[in-house]
Amino acid sequence: MPDRTKDYNNYDHLAVSVKSDQLNRILQCYRALGWTEVETADDRDYYNMKYVRLVRPHKIANKDRLQYLQVRMETAINSLVEINNRAHIKSTAAAVAFSLAALAFAALAVWLIVAFAGAPRVCGYVFLGLAVAAVAMAAVICRRMRSRERAEATERIIEKPRRTQSLIDEAVTLVPADVREGDDRQAEGGGQ
Repeated sequence: MPDRTKDYNNYDHLAVSVKSDQLNRILQCYRALGWTEVETADDRDYYNMKYVRLVRPHKIANKDRLQYLQVRMETAINSLVEINNRAHIKSTAAAVAFSLAALAFAALAVWLIVAFAGAPRVCGYVFLGLAVAAVAMAAVICRRMRSRERAEATERIIEKPRRTQSLIDEAVTLVPADVREGDDRQAEGGGQ
């Protein structure tokens, strides 16, 4: 049997980097699309990443639809990272804005208290109170915002695997049985 890891005429090749804790889930997705894992190695640059090489027969039934499903699945998976990265963007912006306001009030307060006497000094104490109030408001408002953002992100994160599973279910019906059985034989035979 020819080495399919080097046979570029009969097999398609794919290499992906995956977070280690997501490896099994990602491999399940690619296996449903007819891909077979041929090598898994630790990523050279990141300790929590795996580098995976996959192959799939070049002439596979329903290839166009499988490729379309693969793009949709990869987009859904990648959007999970974006959801996590952007989950608290509004509350972070609000915290920065309140912090800048508090710093401005505090700086103005210190200047008025140190440099002047009488009414300007009293205004300095007022601005110092405004700085403390800005910090307190930031804590309350940002905490509520973060809680709301966390709930929204969690809801969106829960929905993504449902969509991905529907893509996997469709892909399983499209991949020919002999391709899936060949993958099982490869795994049983101690493939790479």
